Order: sequence, then C-alpha cells, then structure tokens
Amino acid sequence: MNQIYLVLAGAIGAFIKDILEDNTLVLPKKIDGKWSLGFLGGICIGGFVGYVADQNPLTALLAGFAGMSAIKNLLYKKPACKVV
Repeated sequence: MNQIYLVLAGAIGAFIKDILEDNTLVLPKKIDGKWSLGFLGGICIGGFVGYVADQNPLTALLAGFAGMSAIKNLLYKKPACKVV
C-alpha cells in the first residue's frame, strides 16, 4: 500500500480525535514568544504513528486516533503523594 495513504489515515484519526475531545480545534498561536502548534501538532504525530503502526489504513487511522493519548501517558507525571 502506498505510504502516503497510511500517513493521511493517521492524520485523519488525530484530526477526528481533536474534534471529538473538546468539540473545537485549537489553532496555532504564539505564547510568550513560543509557538503552540495546536491541532497541527496532533496531526503530525498522528501521521507519523499511522505510518509506523501497520500497513493497514484502518489500523493507521486508529493509531492516529490514539497516538497523542499514548504519548501523553508516557510522559513523566508528578507523583500525587510524596514517597518517603
């Protein structure tokens, strides 16, 4: 299968997730001199994850849908309580 279809399927999955998450799209903007990509960042991640996930467009779409959630869960989070 052509690789561009997999990237597009992943990007579409990420786009759908962004819309369903808060019923809006966050546009790119500049905050304190730094750019926030908004929904474009999610589309880039979704396209990449869709490309590496599998050679099936449906799997690429679902991987794009879940891609940002997986990355956010892998990032370090501050512990809820202090460990002694």
